[in-house]
Amino acid sequence: MYRNNKLSLAVSMAIGVSLAGTANAELEEVIVTATKTSASTQDIAVAVSAITSEKLDQLGVSNFEDYLIQLPGVSAGGSGPGQNTIYIRGVASTTPNLTTAGVAGLAPNVALYLDEQPLSQPGRNLDVYAADLNRIEVLSGPQGTLFGASSQAGTVRLITNKPDPSGSYGRIKVGLSSTQGGESSDSVEAMFNLPVSDKVTLRGVVYSDNQGGYIDNVHGTVNALESARFRPAGTMRSNGVAVSDLRGGFSTQGYIDSIQGLSYQEDRVPLDATDPSTYTNVTFEDADNSDLVEDNFNDTTYEGVRLGALIDINEDWSLLLGYGHQELDVDGVFQADPGLGPDNLSVQRYTPETLDDSFDNFNWKLEGRVGELDVVYAGAYTKRETDQVVDYTDYLFVGQYLPYYICDTTVTYPEYNYYNAPGTAADDALAVVNGDGKFEPYGPCYSPDTYVTSYSETEVSTHELRFTTDQDKSIRATGGVFYSDLQLEERVDFTYPNVNKANFYGHDYDGWGPVENFAFDNDFASVEGAFPVDTVFRNDIQRTDKQYGVFGELTFDLNDEFALTIGARYYDVKVDMKGDANAAFGNFYRETDVNAFGTNISDLYDGDGEYTFINDSLVDTHITFQDGVTFDEVKTALNAVDGFSVGRGAFANAPNAISDVEIQGILNALKAPDKAETSGTIFKATLNWTPSEDTLFYGTFSEGFRPGLLNRPGGASNGAGYTVPFELMTDEVTNLELGWKTDLLDGQLRFNGSLFFVEIDNLQTTIFDPSIANLFFSDNAANAEVTGLEGDFIWAPDSTPGLQISGGFSFLDSEITKVLTPSDDVQKGDSLAFAPEFQANLQARYEWTMASGMTAHVMPHLAHSDKSYSDIIRMNRDEIQGWTMVGLTAGITNDTWGIEMFIDNLTDKRAELSRNYVNDRERVSYARPRTTGVRLTYNF
Repeated sequence: MYRNNKLSLAVSMAIGVSLAGTANAELEEVIVTATKTSASTQDIAVAVSAITSEKLDQLGVSNFEDYLIQLPGVSAGGSGPGQNTIYIRGVASTTPNLTTAGVAGLAPNVALYLDEQPLSQPGRNLDVYAADLNRIEVLSGPQGTLFGASSQAGTVRLITNKPDPSGSYGRIKVGLSSTQGGESSDSVEAMFNLPVSDKVTLRGVVYSDNQGGYIDNVHGTVNALESARFRPAGTMRSNGVAVSDLRGGFSTQGYIDSIQGLSYQEDRVPLDATDPSTYTNVTFEDADNSDLVEDNFNDTTYEGVRLGALIDINEDWSLLLGYGHQELDVDGVFQADPGLGPDNLSVQRYTPETLDDSFDNFNWKLEGRVGELDVVYAGAYTKRETDQVVDYTDYLFVGQYLPYYICDTTVTYPEYNYYNAPGTAADDALAVVNGDGKFEPYGPCYSPDTYVTSYSETEVSTHELRFTTDQDKSIRATGGVFYSDLQLEERVDFTYPNVNKANFYGHDYDGWGPVENFAFDNDFASVEGAFPVDTVFRNDIQRTDKQYGVFGELTFDLNDEFALTIGARYYDVKVDMKGDANAAFGNFYRETDVNAFGTNISDLYDGDGEYTFINDSLVDTHITFQDGVTFDEVKTALNAVDGFSVGRGAFANAPNAISDVEIQGILNALKAPDKAETSGTIFKATLNWTPSEDTLFYGTFSEGFRPGLLNRPGGASNGAGYTVPFELMTDEVTNLELGWKTDLLDGQLRFNGSLFFVEIDNLQTTIFDPSIANLFFSDNAANAEVTGLEGDFIWAPDSTPGLQISGGFSFLDSEITKVLTPSDDVQKGDSLAFAPEFQANLQARYEWTMASGMTAHVMPHLAHSDKSYSDIIRMNRDEIQGWTMVGLTAGITNDTWGIEMFIDNLTDKRAELSRNYVNDRERVSYARPRTTGVRLTYNF
């Protein structure tokens, strides 16, 4: 009720201002290319906002976080530089997970463009440093007809400055700053523009930005007793969601009984697997990060160069060539633990964490005229490499199977102790009385300081050929064809160092020993040879995304005031995945790798109707089945080679736990597709009314889409009847929008905005639920709706020359209207993720001329965001607290040089930009604390 009242009030205010009157525009005209042609923001019926190069300088914007704060209606989920996903208008569902970004990450629903090239990537949007940018354009709402897949909720375009034939000039910028409680930072940027002939102009920029850390890695210890394996169902998490029965700690006996639907042993072990008192005979070794304690350990460095050449071929044709290279080096993490103190930005990490992220971008644009048509061919190729180490110790809190790897089997599977106990029943009873530990868990659990190493290579090539007709004609058109090819190769190793110490099944076999673990024969990014011995799981995949599109928009001037635009795009998207997710699970005391308990992705998704079962360490069970086989035939074949051991003294004294659920998974796998394919046509229609040259109203219907993906554990089921889909369908977005562009008060006030309603069908989300599968997977989880109002304004009152006040706002009311998954992970009525009800920013800049002839300025600025949530999945859902940040800049400039002092986050607010609760622990990405600094500029 509160949200609806707030939204209604905002609509009333917006209508009241927009009808206040019109006047000749005198504010600076902002030219954008949001419709694939150059036009003023005031002349196009698109909800577009732009941060110009002048505003970027005024606000000191340099990276992703900086410009995100300045854009109401735009939010992000992520965990630091190079590790973010953009959301617009609250169309979001889940928290990105970096350790599985390539193999399981959703395609973004907001397209990120660098000039003409889309560079969206699952979980890791390219973090382009904002050096020598002309502007940042934000197109809100579906832009799929012109910008294609992933423009489902909007598009963010980083537009670079191009070579300028008008003259030679350059600029050097230097910055120094100090962060409250953190380290100092420094930056330098140098730009030049040089016409070398009448036909050729060059432009280039180089930059280096060292950003000091502000999060402390403080001392901590943790041990395996805190694992989810030992946590009872009903335990209340800190996010207010209780542990479900399927995710509570368990004993092996209970697990086997549950999946087999039987009880095959006459006597039960008197054990409560979730009672700490059960483990009095267990030694839990602490992970201790004493050697890694460090203040301000999250340092970041951006270094790069960008070069461009403009070649005027003749009067009609020109060629623009560009190259950019950037290296991003990050130490530590950008997520703190609020449980360590609300005012202290600190965390406890047990592995040194690093990220090296680099890219090379080549781009070209040929444009000219053919008859009466303006023709553009734009192409680009980008190669990106990331190399990252991530502390994985937090997985302990949700990983029910983690103790298997780092504890002796006498701890994690005490049933085996009971059934391997020697002697008569009387001897067994005496053993319990004497407390020798045979019937109870006993032995060591080693420290859980685990980590992940991730390496990825991404190559993206794009080509677009388009045309536009004369934009001054009453009938005008834009159309073209588009092709993109993305190939991502990723290797992720999950490393448990203490797996080499654990004793398995009482055979005095310590750790994995000499066993070598290999990828399947279809790996991509693995080096030749065996895995490192402490690597217990490896994803080695190739993911491809090929898109074809044919698009067009046609505008008719119905009369002097009304125009109708209709647009459409045919799309064809093919997503494929090959490789493997291979576990070392089950390799104990084996001479060779059994290649068990992972997923042979190439086998699963080859579309040949055959599938080899590998979910068992007994190699004889690795039988290849063909489509058409029956449930009973599969069960008979597996039982024939698996056996059912019940005799005292046998190795496991239990059936090998090939369950009916797993048999059904085999039958499902025989139906798996070859690729995730989707094609179709989306439409757009806009009617705009221009009652005067200073006023534009429009109504828009538009649609959006994004690619699906293939699930690693596709076909897996749980005892509750849920089956992981093989193919994730595209989610469909329909947008209805009423907007306005106005220049008011004789050109003193510009006020633009829109009222919109978004309907989302088959919303994609990522789920991690070990009760279903021990791998991340995705599903079309829900339908949802978003109602909102957004606007921006600039006011330059004649009564106060030199004063300009500007700002923007966004009101959102989002709601899940229908749950599509059979589980209770998603709840009807919940809001969407990263969807604050209200966001706003405000700047007031005052300039005046000093007696010396120099120009002085002062600019206070403010940004605000209401609370939001990190996920639509209840067990991963955590509240992101609202915040307000204030800043101040002041300085003096002339035509040659300038100096500016600034204070960002003046009140030292702990502003929560994002949260992650995937591992049942609060991890928060905070804005940088109060930062004071100086910026120097020299123009030549």
